[in-house]
Amino acid sequence: MTVLSMAATAMVLAILLFWLSARSRRKTGIPAGEVFYQDLAGQPFQAMALRSAKLGISGKPDCLIRTADGIVPVELKKSKRPPARGEVYPNHMIQNLAYGALVEDQMKERVPYGLVVYAGEQVRRVEFTESNRRWLMQTISAVQAARLQQEAMRNHNQRGRCSGCGVRDQCDQALR
Repeated sequence: MTVLSMAATAMVLAILLFWLSARSRRKTGIPAGEVFYQDLAGQPFQAMALRSAKLGISGKPDCLIRTADGIVPVELKKSKRPPARGEVYPNHMIQNLAYGALVEDQMKERVPYGLVVYAGEQVRRVEFTESNRRWLMQTISAVQAARLQQEAMRNHNQRGRCSGCGVRDQCDQALR
């Protein structure tokens, strides 16, 4: 095989892979852009936590994509049953909103929206509206107030949530 035919084959393969990638992004709703931050298992680098003293929160999004509209935080969830009608579970939404606020505070860049990707590539969009921003601030305030209390009451009846809770060992209300 000549160098010219190898180069032509490589070029055709590159175009095909680019086309398949663009098609997959359009199908799933993942925006085109540069993935510049990842906190996923098996990545060659470790992502640093984003921290905001002003907001009193920190976290590590699964992925950040730099798009023409701004930075889009992406969270990957294992749940195979996302909410109906294209909605997002409230705890996933608040987590994604918090990552957006961290990006805006730390990186000083606009966050137009975030994405929550459920198992099976079901992509759900989280809009960074003023209403959602207010809800995030109210939630942060409520969590900070709860931390000052001597005890917190369990607000669910789901064993799975208790089994993954970081304070389960100290909780007298844990579902076992």
